[in-house]
Amino acid sequence: MEGNASSSGSHPHVVILGGGFGGLAVARGLADTNARVTLIDRRNHHLFQPLLYQVATAGLSAPSIAAPLRQILRSQSNVTVLMDEAQDVDLPQRRVLLDRGTLRSPRRGFPRHRSPHRCDRSCEARATSPY
Repeated sequence: MEGNASSSGSHPHVVILGGGFGGLAVARGLADTNARVTLIDRRNHHLFQPLLYQVATAGLSAPSIAAPLRQILRSQSNVTVLMDEAQDVDLPQRRVLLDRGTLRSPRRGFPRHRSPHRCDRSCEARATSPY
């Protein structure tokens, strides 16, 4: 997959790595903007882990604490959810290297905080903007 992050140069593009609490907060915060948002997560759901023990003890059902990312963000037409895992962020080339390919952006603005190690939980909620 060699994808362009921007098919329309007129709208800023935001790439969010991780659909945890931070990633969802950033995506929701961009709901009323003209920004195009791409949320990348290796899982297709958000899990509310603080209540996981209640599922384990049969106090709650699993759907009570987990929901698909697309369902959570379904009311936002400016969000695209990709199920993939970020392996690296190449700032000079303005691209995110994923397990299944590369996401390119013709504009500046991938995460400002680059981790020297492999992206996993440390990538959650890293957002980027062309500003």
